[in-house]
Amino acid sequence: MGLFDRFKKKTKDAVDRNEITVKEDSEEAEKILQEREELLSAIAESKKNNHSIGDIQDEEPEADEWDDFSEDLPTNPFSKEKDKKARKIAQQTEKIERIKSIQSTQSKPIDRMKTTTGRELVPVVKEFEIDLSEAKVNKGGQIIRGGPILDEILFELEEELLQSDMGHSAVMEAINTLKANLIGSRIDTRIGLESIVEKIVRKSLQNLLEAGYWDFDRTIHSFVTEDTPVSIMIVGVNGTGKTTTTAKIAHRLKEQGYSVVLAAADTFRAGAIDQLAAHADMIGVRCIKSQRGGDSAAVSRDAIESAKAKGDDIVIIDTAGRMQNKTNLMEELRKVHRITQPHLVIFVADALAGNDAVTQAKEFQRILNFDGVTLCKLDTDAKGGAALSIAHATGRPIVLAGVGQGYEDLKDFDPEWFLDSILD
Repeated sequence: MGLFDRFKKKTKDAVDRNEITVKEDSEEAEKILQEREELLSAIAESKKNNHSIGDIQDEEPEADEWDDFSEDLPTNPFSKEKDKKARKIAQQTEKIERIKSIQSTQSKPIDRMKTTTGRELVPVVKEFEIDLSEAKVNKGGQIIRGGPILDEILFELEEELLQSDMGHSAVMEAINTLKANLIGSRIDTRIGLESIVEKIVRKSLQNLLEAGYWDFDRTIHSFVTEDTPVSIMIVGVNGTGKTTTTAKIAHRLKEQGYSVVLAAADTFRAGAIDQLAAHADMIGVRCIKSQRGGDSAAVSRDAIESAKAKGDDIVIIDTAGRMQNKTNLMEELRKVHRITQPHLVIFVADALAGNDAVTQAKEFQRILNFDGVTLCKLDTDAKGGAALSIAHATGRPIVLAGVGQGYEDLKDFDPEWFLDSILD
């Protein structure tokens, strides 16, 4: 069953019973249309000030509102159906609040199109727009209204998105975008409102993935034309696949005609140096290394100096994996960054880690800014919430996707393909 199946059924049932639409000539319709104009004007104004839709429209029920609702429940013993519904809502609310409690909402404003060392990234130019032209009508049709029934449907969607490991702030951005574009719209219900709603949600999620989205190959090309060697620093927690990703990126760039040098800056993990050196031999690139326990910053600097002396184009620095809460190890990464001033910092995440990957990315971003994400094991990610949340939580996009074990199994991250894979 796809993510939207249960949601679409509930929406269709509500439309069939005329619970979320109202006739255009009614007094309620006029009020809804007026409120829509005011909301859209507020959103347009907020965009000038770089505010999110959630800052303008925050209509989700507060905890005390749910408490009041529970206290007002009828005590009539024949109201079992209402009691059952109230208990279900209470259970859903408790589940959502529990998920919220483990998801940090801290954010850090950054310039999305500049690297950690102030260099310009080359954007992927895509305009985000929710197009309902085929579904809208100028006359007749039905006006979509808000109210408890629509709130209940959106509440169910919120729960499904949270259960897909999507972070709460990202979910609320999607829900608020949906509300802003749906309520007050004049819709031809013959098309099927559930399909219209799905389209809006899909576009909202696509917007989350494409925020600050930049082109890896074009960015590297722009750096190489300005100055060489171009340095790429690979970071992440233990076991996410950094060394393999380093090799995949090296293979990708070598195939494009660049001369590549690998820096074995993971001097902590047993076998890491030999593993990277073996990859270098198979790919056909040089590897600069030291003994285990050596200074990772010194190895990185030596690799850059060697590449400069021999006229190589790119240096990829494979750093040691570390948990984001180990302050001394994170400080070692900051030292590598400070000494090498890399052109790009790529955070490697494991798609199967779910919301843990989001938490890790946020903490890494707090301590050591990165420019983009490579999401590994994306071909095996059944839920997809990590991909949907990392970009929103950190302000940095997923730019590359690991979809297999081979060197060639590193693709440009395609938001549309990804949404198709998890939603259909």
